Amino acid sequence: MATWSELPEDLLAMVFARIFSPADRARFQAACLSWRSAVFPPAPRHLPWIMVPLGGFLNPSDRILRRDISFHNKTTSCIDYADYHNPLLFCFPETTRCVGSTDGWIAIDSVNTENMHTYYLHNEFSSTTLSLPELDAAIGHVSELFQIRKVLLRSTPDDVIALMTNHPRCPIILARLGKGVWLPKSYAASYACIIDVAFIGDRLYGITMAEDLVFLDISYDDKGVPMAIDGECVIGDAWRNEEDYDDEEEDNDDYDDEEYDGVDVASDGGDRDTDIDHDSSDCEDEYDNSDDEDYGETHDDDPHTYDLTKLTKADILQAIEETEVHESPREIKPSIYNVFRRKPTINTMRYLIESCGKLLMVRRQELSPYNGKIPFTHKVEVFEADISAAKWVPVEGGLGGQTLFISRPFCKSISASCSKEIQEDAIYFIDTDDVFDMRSKTVSAPRDDWDYTMNLRNCNTNELTWVFPPELLA
Repeated sequence: MATWSELPEDLLAMVFARIFSPADRARFQAACLSWRSAVFPPAPRHLPWIMVPLGGFLNPSDRILRRDISFHNKTTSCIDYADYHNPLLFCFPETTRCVGSTDGWIAIDSVNTENMHTYYLHNEFSSTTLSLPELDAAIGHVSELFQIRKVLLRSTPDDVIALMTNHPRCPIILARLGKGVWLPKSYAASYACIIDVAFIGDRLYGITMAEDLVFLDISYDDKGVPMAIDGECVIGDAWRNEEDYDDEEEDNDDYDDEEYDGVDVASDGGDRDTDIDHDSSDCEDEYDNSDDEDYGETHDDDPHTYDLTKLTKADILQAIEETEVHESPREIKPSIYNVFRRKPTINTMRYLIESCGKLLMVRRQELSPYNGKIPFTHKVEVFEADISAAKWVPVEGGLGGQTLFISRPFCKSISASCSKEIQEDAIYFIDTDDVFDMRSKTVSAPRDDWDYTMNLRNCNTNELTWVFPPELLA
């Protein structure tokens, strides 16, 4: 009978390919020389992982959910496989969740019994966890409705970190580990209307729902704290004064949805204006803010004076109206009317992503069928920013061998040569599990895997984010 060290190399390679945890992979290779030889060079991961907000990774390659996360603040001992339908089996406690990612790092928000937030950066592949005391001090005590939408590292964790939130007073936050945090000094429509940001080299850009591209000039104070106190609209006309926005708001009072080939289309990027009846008594009760308290005064010499604990649903909805619906349509759950509507609707989403030194905008239409059926990608267009000409240029014929992975918290472009399973010149959408082929202009339907599809649907798909193993980043 053969010993463990004499197992066939092809069998050992197959076993190694099914091992998810980086720590378990290291143990496998340390078992003996024959085992280490069988997996050298290491078999590449086929697709990036999908991080579930409540703790766990979905592997699109084998369609299995795993919860063996090395983060210290987790519930019970690690179990390799979990039932997604049972939230008690998730790795994180109810008060802890993933709020974003960049490459192999995930951002974690943990709330204690006194509603104080503690923030971490965690790398599952190196089992490294970093505390973010500067963020704890700046946004540790916030409203229960306060949410972080995006956490974007410029390079390494000790470099600039850009955050996006749902708070109209600080939609964009900049932080630097060991240095400090910058918050906008006052509410400005130009910041609030930005729906996505991306780094291209050292430069930070933002995009609005109107597809204006804004360059946010990052400078540093004498303590090394990053600041974005100045900006320039390089495509479009985003940086208008408040009177322009007030005039535009008056002009849009009689807004009606357009028709798109027999389908209801919310041309402002979503159908939330038709989903929520702002005049109804139910809505007034739900969003009541009887104190009518303000956020507090904001002084030029102290950007932290306004109170981030004063945030209501009415404030969020008001900010959405004033900035022409500047968030994803998934931010607010559909009403009962939407579930039983007779016509499908199309939501337009925009993502900003760097690819091979170029700045791309992905404009995507997601069709939501009636009667609560699963949404899918209806149409995709990709544009490259031509800053010198101040315009968006359509990208045709492919992505130069690159592949885009799109999620609301994090988007990334990688070379398709990293894995045989990655489709070249394609765009993977995390929320609908479909793939758009740039060459044929077609959308491939998700694999016929009902359990996996329902696993995605059982959480807020707007919070799912891509996480990239080191071998896909080489």
